[in-house]
Amino acid sequence: MSAEVAAVRVRPAGIDAIRLVLFGRLVPATFFALLGYVQLLRVVSDVKALPHATTPWAVLSGPVPAALYLLFCAIPVFIYVGRPAPRARDGRLLPRVAGLAGTVMLVVVGALPQGDLLFVPPAWFGGVSTAMSLVAFTLAVYGLLYLRRSLSIIPEVRRLVTGGPYHVVRHPLYAAEILAALAFVLVNPGALAAVVLVPFVLTQLQRSKYEERLLTEAYPLYRDYAQHTRRLIPFIW
Repeated sequence: MSAEVAAVRVRPAGIDAIRLVLFGRLVPATFFALLGYVQLLRVVSDVKALPHATTPWAVLSGPVPAALYLLFCAIPVFIYVGRPAPRARDGRLLPRVAGLAGTVMLVVVGALPQGDLLFVPPAWFGGVSTAMSLVAFTLAVYGLLYLRRSLSIIPEVRRLVTGGPYHVVRHPLYAAEILAALAFVLVNPGALAAVVLVPFVLTQLQRSKYEERLLTEAYPLYRDYAQHTRRLIPFIW
């Protein structure tokens, strides 16, 4: 591995094995489990509100996106519990910070009061936001199910994944998260969410670069794959 990428071979033994179990499995699994529990409460609340809904659209705008997001939170719990040690990881501080920041940034923002809205969104924004959320969470769940135990918060290498949604774009999970963030801000244009949106997108873009550098070092074939596959937006970029 080159010094530029600072990737190190991981051989879990002794203290490394303990770190793998604690920080590579238990901590992220617990984080997503807690996030999933909060989302489960929202799903239950949305389902209870269905008898009072006045239009069929209420189902798509409430329980369905919430249920998909619940899956997005629940699937990583099972992934992280049995996830093997990586072949290599980027050992630098900035990639680790970017990974953690990108993972929790909008989770924290979504849980905090948004305060006064910057503007009052028109009613049709709700329909657009719901459609974007459905696409985003469906893509995210598909990406997780296809990526399986190669999922990681910080840049790590376990296997090369180029099929499924990764055949269309190199980073379908980041694309889904950015789309979901845009959908959230569209109907919740509070100052906090608006301020965090741009740093969040930039962080996800930087994470994609860190991961691609590491994957290129670990798998020379990745360079050819990257040249023929868009990064985030199908057929465009």
